[in-house]
Parts: sequence; structure tokens; C-alpha cells
Amino acid sequence: MLKLIQCEMRKLKRKHFVSFVIFAALLFPIPFTALVLAGSMGNFTGFEAVFGLLVTMGIPIMLPAVLGIIAAMLFFMERDNDTLKNLRIIPTSPAKIATAKIAVLYILGLIFAFATMVSSMVGGLIAGSELTNIGENFGIAIITALLYTTSILPVVIAIVGFNRSYIFSVILTFFYTMFDFMLAYGGLFATTDPMMKMITNIMPAPIIYRWQAVRFVDPGTPAYSVMEPYFLPLWLVALTVVIIGVLSYLAIVRIYSKRES
Repeated sequence: MLKLIQCEMRKLKRKHFVSFVIFAALLFPIPFTALVLAGSMGNFTGFEAVFGLLVTMGIPIMLPAVLGIIAAMLFFMERDNDTLKNLRIIPTSPAKIATAKIAVLYILGLIFAFATMVSSMVGGLIAGSELTNIGENFGIAIITALLYTTSILPVVIAIVGFNRSYIFSVILTFFYTMFDFMLAYGGLFATTDPMMKMITNIMPAPIIYRWQAVRFVDPGTPAYSVMEPYFLPLWLVALTVVIIGVLSYLAIVRIYSKRES
């Protein structure tokens, strides 16, 4: 399995997609640092403010979008390069190959988390604050990246299942990412429609945000009092997202195995 993962990473490295992931993680810190310098973050200042913005807005938007595009690259590469016949003659099951591709997504998610943490530290220093709670915040960044990497797996099901073009995969990824993000920041608290409420309790981003909001909303503020009934503990969020991830993984492996058999 390790050799398969290394092989998939080499494919992406040749196309400079690892550098693309790091570059994507460095896009949001610039405007977010500018917001902090402008004093637009209430009681949060400096490093904590930049980090909070990146974890609650940067990662949820950028990471699923980037990983969806990379997932299409990983699962379409053999098809486009006409190397599927080579895979069929080696003693490696399609299930292992699909698992290696998914493992690469998680590795890139962790790289994204590390780049996000470093960029938030740089932004905090530019904003003139001390770097506090580095270990705790780094843990939050890793957990957030792992949760949002898992959140993109339902899209990978569609990418593998439809087996269409890159354009289709990119459009699907961005639509899913933005719909999920808007549910987290709008539909969760604003809607009274029962169906929409049910969707926000199923989609990953609203569930993850209900854990994040506990840490990044000031207690005693009007926003806190409105959101407090919706807060969720990490264990419940992780359990829900893991269930989504396991079901998605099983579906991906089954579809990919049938396609490549």
C-alpha cells in the first residue's frame, strides 16, 4: 500500500499539484490579514483572528475545491493516459489502488493544514501580535483539514461513478463546496424550513461549523446566544463525518473496482 501511495504522489509531483495545494493554502491569508489590520474582527486580534478566519472560512472553501480537482486527476489519469491495461496485469486489486488514491487526498489535506498554520502565524506576526496556543491551534487545523477532506468523498463517488470530463468534475466540485459552505453560514441558522434543517444536519460543512463556532464566536455576544443551541461537541461531529466518510469510501471502492475489473 505504501508503494502505491508513493506512486500516486509521484504522479501528482510531476504535474506540480503538491505545490498547487501549498499555493492554494496561501491565498486567503493575504485578505484575512488585511481585515485584521483594519480592526474588523471584533475582540479577536492578531494571530488568533487570522487563524480563526482561515480555519472557519479558508479551509472550508479552498480545501474541498482543491481536493475535488485532484481527485479527478487521480482517478482519470490512467484512463486518459491509456494505462489501465497495465494495471490489470499486475497483482494489485482495484480496491487497493482506489484506497491509495484516497490516502493521497488525506496526505494533501494534512499538507494544506500545515501550510495554513504557517501562513496564519506569518499573518499574526504582520498584524503585530504574539503567537499563542500554537500547539492547540495546530491540532485544530489538522482536525479541520481531516474533517473537510472526508467531506469531499461524496463528490468523489460522483466523479468515479460518472467517469466524465475534468470540466464536469470541476463544476460538480465547486457547486458542492459552495452549497455546503452556504448551508454552514446561512441555512443552519436562518432557515425555518424543516427540509432545509434536515439537510443542514446531514451535509458535512454545517456539522463541522457547529463544532468550530464554539471556539471562534465570542461568549456574551448576540451571535453567541443565537448559535449556542446549535453547538456540537467534537466527538459527535467526528463520528458523523466518519460515518459519511466510511460509506463514501465503500461506495468509491465498489464503483472503481467494477469499472476497472
